[in-house]
Amino acid sequence: MPQQEKVTQGNLGTLCAICGYQKLAETCHVCGGEGHALGKRAPLQVGRGNAVVDVWRGIMDVRRAVFVMLFEREFIGQLRLPVAANVVGFGAIIALGWVWLLPAFQESFASHPGQTTHDGPHLWLLAVWLTAGPVLLDFLGGWAQEPIRRATEQHMLGATLTTPPNSGARWLDRLQLLLLVGITTLMAMAIVLIPWVGLPVTVLLGGAMAAIVWLQPPQAVRSIHLRERLMQLRRNPWRALGTGLGIQTATLIPFVNVLALLPVATIAATSAFLHFDKAKPTGKADVDPVEPEQSSPSKSAR
Repeated sequence: MPQQEKVTQGNLGTLCAICGYQKLAETCHVCGGEGHALGKRAPLQVGRGNAVVDVWRGIMDVRRAVFVMLFEREFIGQLRLPVAANVVGFGAIIALGWVWLLPAFQESFASHPGQTTHDGPHLWLLAVWLTAGPVLLDFLGGWAQEPIRRATEQHMLGATLTTPPNSGARWLDRLQLLLLVGITTLMAMAIVLIPWVGLPVTVLLGGAMAAIVWLQPPQAVRSIHLRERLMQLRRNPWRALGTGLGIQTATLIPFVNVLALLPVATIAATSAFLHFDKAKPTGKADVDPVEPEQSSPSKSAR
């Protein structure tokens, strides 16, 4: 069947398990009931699987995001503003860290001679970057990434809503997220100084925060508020964590971090959301053991 054109209808029906939008009829008017993984080499599989496998899939989606961004036609012509926003945002955060935060941390450790951690200021800077960096980068450049989110849905679903149910996160959600980030950052600054276990735990906290922040756009445009978003991440923890860890790893890759971290994060997070088990939690079912992944329905139902 020819590729479905972009659609603009509102949607007030039941939730589509594939695209996450509300559907008006038995067959979803947005995705038609199926999609493809990034790169279009396999059908889109929705659901929870083995923890290790889901973490690995989330990490690999970040790698695929780099390639689809560069070579897939849906993204051609969409990168100019997102890349410019990334350069400005990433540069501002690096400057803020090295020019202001690091000297402040060094002064704090110097004023307390009893603290013998030689790398303490740098560990604190790393903790702040891992936990607060994603929300700062999103604040500075996330506003320019909406075309990338839409291009990712067009790439994976064959269609996307040109006018989604919601334009983005509510101010209340943003304030709650800032509070969560602040608490997590303070925890990470304390934990990272613990020998042996501090750094790995902080990396995991950073991956979790990256998942919460970068999954916000595809969830928010579907009118999923912060509490529901967190419950959805709890239902799909390993895929979300893998995506967050993969995005954090991308911050270490030259040129990707300076030029394309925001677009890559947006593509990978949108892909992760489309792979999620999107059913709303219903009490006990939300904490049952994970279920095997299920393939999406065939478009033959169209």
